[in-house]
Amino acid sequence: MLVALLGLLLRVALLMAARHNTVFADEREYEATGLALWKLHGFFGAHGPTAYHAPAQSIFIAVAYALFGPHAMVVKVLQVLLLTALPFLCARLVRAMGFGAATALLAALLISVHPALAYAATTLYPTTLTAVALTVGVVYCITAFERERGLDEVIAAIALAIAAAATSVFAPLPVLCAVWFAWKRRFRAALVIGLLGTLPTVAWMARNRAVMGEFALATDGGVNLYLGANDAATPLSGNWVLVPPVSATSEAGRDHAYAHEAEMWIEAHPAHWLWLCAERGVAVADSAGRPKTEGLHSGVAERVVACAMLPFVLLGLAGMVRMRRSAAVWFAGFALGLVVLSSAVTLVKPRFRFPCDPLLCCFAACALASLTPGPRSRREPDCGCSCGG
Repeated sequence: MLVALLGLLLRVALLMAARHNTVFADEREYEATGLALWKLHGFFGAHGPTAYHAPAQSIFIAVAYALFGPHAMVVKVLQVLLLTALPFLCARLVRAMGFGAATALLAALLISVHPALAYAATTLYPTTLTAVALTVGVVYCITAFERERGLDEVIAAIALAIAAAATSVFAPLPVLCAVWFAWKRRFRAALVIGLLGTLPTVAWMARNRAVMGEFALATDGGVNLYLGANDAATPLSGNWVLVPPVSATSEAGRDHAYAHEAEMWIEAHPAHWLWLCAERGVAVADSAGRPKTEGLHSGVAERVVACAMLPFVLLGLAGMVRMRRSAAVWFAGFALGLVVLSSAVTLVKPRFRFPCDPLLCCFAACALASLTPGPRSRREPDCGCSCGG
């Protein structure tokens, strides 16, 4: 409880420091769509019906506005409070992997003082919603596997569905988890997670087909692909690449036009693009990035803190290797792998990885515990198979 309170105080302090921070362009789009939903206009942006982003964050904003009034600070306060659940979830996950109370407390402490997630909660990005939903999904996938309770399976499916609806990168995650459960002959869990976990994504894509003319997760894939496939692209160039105008006027049409430009460049420079993909895959471990919009994150101290997170990320990856026989590594690996794959082929931004950081905190704590002498757990980590390991 004290650890969670420490994290809450840190986030409140950051919220006050960032209250006059410059708003990112995507934040304005999320808020505009949230306002449209609050006014019962549907998913509308500045140019009409939109599917540019996944829907959950805009729904979250609309619900917050309906309950407490249309003020962006309301959303940020709710996100700050929502992150308070993470220390308890991380502690539970560490205990589920067989480690003791001290290691669970360490994991809770690591996520409580996580500076990037604390800062993300002061924005309107879906990072907070995704991080909490993803962590809940992984925790309940583990408990569903261990206890074979239908309620755990339903909670896992709903949480993974929310994560997918908040950040489209995670849309395949319920399917991957369902395949894992089927591999372990837990067919009921596979069915519940596979069907219930993907239902909101399918419904959203069906809406996009009816309204936008595209059976797509989002209409930002083409421009993201272009940002990572052009002569000016570097592993961390991101939004610093200038996007040229295209003749298409519709949202889906512009997305296709940028995708076509990117595909033509890739065909002409396959080796260069593959090298960029490899570099971007590695750059997912970076927590500083090169943000184009100035703000609280642009200060020297803030960038030093962001760079100092690299050892933590590497320690979390080392913990995944150390715990490779645990079922938790599979679920965390699926999520992190989707981030790496998506970033490699498009562009890298640190906030893409941040939803996976609560899981990395757990594995970092396990890695640190494995370096200390003496008993580390009450039982060996469950590998999730029939070998008894």
